[in-house]
Amino acid sequence: MRLRSRFGAVVYFAVTLLPANARPDELRPQEPNRAEVQLSRMSSHRDCSSFQESDGTACSATPQPSRKKNLLQSWLATAAKAQATQPDWLSPLVTTSGRLKQEFRYDVWDQPSGAGNRTYQFGGGKGLEFITSSRIQLLLGVPTYILQSPSGPHGGFGDLPLMLKFRIASAERSEGNYLLTFIVSATAPTGSDRYGAGDSVLRPAVAFGKGWGRFDVQSTVGVNLPVGNTAKLGRQIEWNSAFQYHAVWKLWPEFETNSTFYTAGKNSGATQVFLTPGLGFGRVHLVNRFRFSSAVGMQIAATRFHTYNHRWIFSERFSF
Repeated sequence: MRLRSRFGAVVYFAVTLLPANARPDELRPQEPNRAEVQLSRMSSHRDCSSFQESDGTACSATPQPSRKKNLLQSWLATAAKAQATQPDWLSPLVTTSGRLKQEFRYDVWDQPSGAGNRTYQFGGGKGLEFITSSRIQLLLGVPTYILQSPSGPHGGFGDLPLMLKFRIASAERSEGNYLLTFIVSATAPTGSDRYGAGDSVLRPAVAFGKGWGRFDVQSTVGVNLPVGNTAKLGRQIEWNSAFQYHAVWKLWPEFETNSTFYTAGKNSGATQVFLTPGLGFGRVHLVNRFRFSSAVGMQIAATRFHTYNHRWIFSERFSF
């Protein structure tokens, strides 16, 4: 009897002192708290929503493998980034813009010539412009076709225009609205005997510009350096400036001064200046990345010496 009493006392003492974490109901697996489950779901949904808003693709709580861009997508992304870090001015009629562009441009020139004829130039030394890196743009031009009508000589093609732009510095509208670009242009002697230069011509130049709100000034200074036959082709320093204003809707009225200073050749010492009022229009969204813009203006001689006068310029551009 005394033994039973002692055993019962020991059992009672052990049970009362058993640690809380050793109780049977605490040893079973814990079910997650309902509030903790809801908070976890909200966090997962929030992460997914932010990813979907920034990337534009659907997502789930499970991490999705990233897709690599192909060559075309990478090129277009590089071009878009290069254009986003520069002013958004419209290209002037005559002054070469220092902006890096992705566009196809085709100009038509119309001017009076002798004996009641008019001379038309189709192409205007323009063509396909495309960005190859964050600072470089190339131009593969279309040889200009020259026609004198109605009773002039047979028409023919001029030389092949080429161009490389290297953007030194630039800033978009909200960051300073300026640019500075080095340009090297050239013509390959692919034209006919009548309308081609007969030799290649190099033209290094510097383009710069600054904008103030809706108004901007763009300017280019360069020199024509023939590879050969300097006596015939001469050397010229060219200085073109465009004063441009982004008016109502998509209209860009502009006024340009186009100056040529002859330093060698048959016109050595002469100076030729044109005043060029014009009106640009654009850019209008067409489809996907494609946009359209155009411009029209007239070059009017402001000096006694000039090689032509009252030249109409019509310009069409498709950018992408």
